[in-house]
Amino acid sequence: MDRNTITGFVLIFAMVIVYQLYFVPAPEVTETATTETTAAPEVPEQAVDIPTAPFTDMVDSTYTSRTVMLESKDLKVAFSTDGGNIVSAQLKDGYLDYWSQAPIQLWTENGSDVNWIARGEGSYDQRFDVTKATDEEVVLTNRGDGPLRSLTYTIDGYLIDCDAEFKNANGEVGFQWQADGRHNEKGLEWERQRSSIYYRELGRGRDYLYEGRDDEADIEDPVEWVAFKQNYFSAIVGSEAGFNSGKLRSLPPTDEQDTTINMRFGMDVTMPTERIDGRELATVQFYFGPNDVTALNTTGWGEIGRVIDFGWWIFGWINRNIIFFVYGWLAKYIGSAGLIVLMMTLFIKSILFPITWKNYVSSAKMRLLKPDMEVINEKYPDQEDAMQRQQETMKLYRDSGVNPLAGCIPQLIQAPLLYAMFRFFPANIELRGKSFLWADDLAAYDSILDLPFEIPFYGAHISGFTLLMAGSMFFYMNQNMAQQAAPTQPGMPDMRIMMRIMPLFMLFFFNRYASGLSLYYFMANIVTIGQVTAVKKFFIDEDKIREKIKAKQATPKEEKKKSGFAQRLETMQKEQQKRAEEMKQQRDQARKSRNQKRKK
Repeated sequence: MDRNTITGFVLIFAMVIVYQLYFVPAPEVTETATTETTAAPEVPEQAVDIPTAPFTDMVDSTYTSRTVMLESKDLKVAFSTDGGNIVSAQLKDGYLDYWSQAPIQLWTENGSDVNWIARGEGSYDQRFDVTKATDEEVVLTNRGDGPLRSLTYTIDGYLIDCDAEFKNANGEVGFQWQADGRHNEKGLEWERQRSSIYYRELGRGRDYLYEGRDDEADIEDPVEWVAFKQNYFSAIVGSEAGFNSGKLRSLPPTDEQDTTINMRFGMDVTMPTERIDGRELATVQFYFGPNDVTALNTTGWGEIGRVIDFGWWIFGWINRNIIFFVYGWLAKYIGSAGLIVLMMTLFIKSILFPITWKNYVSSAKMRLLKPDMEVINEKYPDQEDAMQRQQETMKLYRDSGVNPLAGCIPQLIQAPLLYAMFRFFPANIELRGKSFLWADDLAAYDSILDLPFEIPFYGAHISGFTLLMAGSMFFYMNQNMAQQAAPTQPGMPDMRIMMRIMPLFMLFFFNRYASGLSLYYFMANIVTIGQVTAVKKFFIDEDKIREKIKAKQATPKEEKKKSGFAQRLETMQKEQQKRAEEMKQQRDQARKSRNQKRKK
């Protein structure tokens, strides 16, 4: 193993370590973050457990505090008359917490605090009476003479409409919301890594804070919506009038031992009021629900579907417009999520089969040229002969009709699709809670053995699908590299060795990832191995390829039709030769000048 190969290993391992350190967040928060985070007000324990009656009385010596509920087929939401605060949001429709198997709660107990502030006003009474309470609408009216006169909440599916009526607000009010996102998934570290605040600035598109870490943003342009986005669920607030100046912030909990909180979210912004029928109103809409495209689109907000992070640029486009459609279509007919992953693998690998074919043919041609390449390397072994060696190599490619880039181009073509799948499976809520073989949740890591200790950069469990994926990758690399020639240029690293080491890095990289992703890569490797075997055995005749190469080499130079690639190679070769001759002339001239000076 030469120095360049060792350097390659070190760089790959360093990339894995950097990813683990800087892209897999640790729950660390500065003390400044602790002091700046606004604690949610204390709400009696009964308020979190949503009652079945319209509201519940909790009486002290001076004031009767009530909790009132709204319920749709998708959602239960409770409000407190203390400040009109949203106490809890509980999802229905079969969405369950992984650990307790109870219905999903979007934030922890007493973990949400919504405040409306009339700018320039001092302290005032924030206690409300329930003046209307039906299954679809709740009206809370201020008991005192504060500027916030009433709050009207209505429910429809995952949506809560809120009209806040003010007195003398002078056209603008403040809106504050802090929430402690509840840990609902199997892997807390993975869940935090995919949680943050997403928002959309009008005219500038969707943006977000750094996922899984302490980050903040100052709002300058109007914002249409702000999402407290967790891995598979979000609490979102939007306004047609838009939110104006303010600040957004997300951060992990300050206590590293606190496993109940996923992320802490906060927003402090201003928004305009408008006159409607003589009332001064600030109107917002809340969405409490899953990160599901269909459900999110019920809001009507622009780019709201991009709360689901399917990847950027072409990768996200492929996922949103192709892969997501294919998965949804298969889900109509196949009940097992694992079988859907298998069918998607067969579909995608069938599309990529022509690329696999081209890649194998190119590898076969390069392998057949190996003896000729060795002759050239023996003829020009020294570094000083690099230019002549390269020229002879280019001539060999041209005379043989072989494009050395033919094997790279197919890989570049399929790379966007492969990376798109890397982003699709961890973001797809359809895999959440779906079991397959030993995996109890394809949206989280699987474990065939829980370890009594934690291995650095690996974890405290062994993922079965990751083992299968790494094993199949190792087998495929051996199969593929057996068809590859050793390095044809002195000093070049042996990629065959590097590729065989890659599965080891994948064991560390994927052990904590969604098992559905490892399952897909395992199945993709198996299908690829089968395709390559079939191509080699039934479709590719290397003797015929060798005959074509020899016939091409035997064709007189004047009869050979140059391809565009060959012409570019020849042009590049002439330019290199010209530069080499110019450099040689410059060296000779400099040597001549030095000799003349010595004689003088």
